[in-house]
Amino acid sequence: MIRPLILVACIGLSGFALADKPEITSGILELKLPYSVTPPTGSPERVSKLEIDGKDHTSPRILTRTIKVDPKKGTDTVTVVYTYWPYIYTRFTRTKVVKVVKGETVEVSLEKADPKTPDKIYVIYYPTPIEVVDAMCKLGSIGKDDVVYDIGCGDGRLVIQAVKKFGAKKAVGIDISAERIRECKANAKRAGVADKVTFLEKDALTIKDFSEATVVLTYMSDSLNEALRPKLQKTLKPGSRIVSHRFRMGDWKPKESKVIKAKNNYGDVAEFELHLWAIEEE
Repeated sequence: MIRPLILVACIGLSGFALADKPEITSGILELKLPYSVTPPTGSPERVSKLEIDGKDHTSPRILTRTIKVDPKKGTDTVTVVYTYWPYIYTRFTRTKVVKVVKGETVEVSLEKADPKTPDKIYVIYYPTPIEVVDAMCKLGSIGKDDVVYDIGCGDGRLVIQAVKKFGAKKAVGIDISAERIRECKANAKRAGVADKVTFLEKDALTIKDFSEATVVLTYMSDSLNEALRPKLQKTLKPGSRIVSHRFRMGDWKPKESKVIKAKNNYGDVAEFELHLWAIEEE
């Protein structure tokens, strides 16, 4: 009588083990990826990168990929992350959560951003020449009553100059790079204006309200300017000014555009394009 009981128990345990084993849901993703420019010589970090649930599937400059995927236990989705360079100076990280259908092929396009998971946009660091900094501050009519925001502040030179030379009562620099923010604080202290400036290590696209600013300065990219435009138009007060070095804001026509000649960072005279927008009364 003992042996049958043991046999039954073993069968029961085996049944539980089979029941607990997760079902593997494999599927195929047919990916369409956006174009990424050829990186400059000596810059391998500017090559496109594809990850699915953290696993590297990179194959630079191939725009159509067919990949078999297995979602993690307890889920039927995978997270696709594609980092690419639509321009030589701008990096996009695009994310899309995709539902996997067992044994089937799912078409997934990353050619356009997914509103549920907004793009993260980064630009390379290239300092604005000091003569251009001064010209931007003059175009923005910065004075003693102004609060100046510099989006993508780099080493902080626009923020520092706005306070030190043009008398702004306060200035805020925003940059996504921790290294740049550390440099900004050191430069502000060295310039003797640390008490009038604030630096934020932050993705500017996550900021919801710019209403404190009366002047916004920027030197980033057309893409970032367009992404920021709705919040700037919505939250800046009438009379506030926006000055951009080189880049525009989609179809929003500038109040004034000008080309100046100044020395670049190599000491050569070059042309620089500046644009001014103003927030008008509705």
